[in-house]
Amino acid sequence: MKDQINQVRLTDELERELMMKAIEDQFRFKPGVALKGLFVKGYGLLRSAFHAFHASHASRTVAHS
Repeated sequence: MKDQINQVRLTDELERELMMKAIEDQFRFKPGVALKGLFVKGYGLLRSAFHAFHASHASRTVAHS
């Protein structure tokens, strides 16, 4: 009976440790994810700037024709 109580206590401690590790991993800074977000945001800005430039250039070309 005492062995079973120790086993349950060990299981509870292990579960608590695993939960704490999962929580720490969830809030840990992830450089790869941050860099991916930065590149995606930069690409979106460049793409919208290109489209804006292209649209303004196309409207000037049509107006002069």
